[in-house]
Amino acid sequence: MKRLLSTLLLATLTAYLPAAPAATDITMTTQSQQDTDAGLAKKHPSELYLHAKQLFETGHKDDAVAWFYIGQLRWRYHLLVHPELPPDGEPAAMDALNATLGQAINEWAGGSPKAWRAAIGKALAWDASHPNPTTPKEQYGAQWQQVRAGLMQLDGYIRDNESQIRAERQARGLENR
Repeated sequence: MKRLLSTLLLATLTAYLPAAPAATDITMTTQSQQDTDAGLAKKHPSELYLHAKQLFETGHKDDAVAWFYIGQLRWRYHLLVHPELPPDGEPAAMDALNATLGQAINEWAGGSPKAWRAAIGKALAWDASHPNPTTPKEQYGAQWQQVRAGLMQLDGYIRDNESQIRAERQARGLENR
């Protein structure tokens, strides 16, 4: 079922998003991390989600959490700046990825609130230190800060509710790391 949903999501993304080489094309080379980061900074946020998916599936789960949030930051920001986008296009694609990939990544991340918070911190730092040609930060600073504030609130919630998160996971039969 998950494979079918992933296939449908990729088909949806292909139909609605700008054509570009997949983010995985970058990571499959022998480039340095700095070159990889610079290449990914130029990509549409959907490709950052796909990069997170690849990392998650290959066992680099903490990195996947960070890249998921980098993609989410940038896509939420892009959508906030472009409310004219048709709701059945990019907004629907992001919602679908959040519901599938996001659920898997967040469920895993919740197993270690400290690592989860570290990934969020890494995402915020990476986003702040890399240009965003898809939606330039300099042009829409207030919207950029608004979206970043939302992720900072999640970080605060995790910090303030770590024991509750662990207890709820245990009650649901989920692993704590």
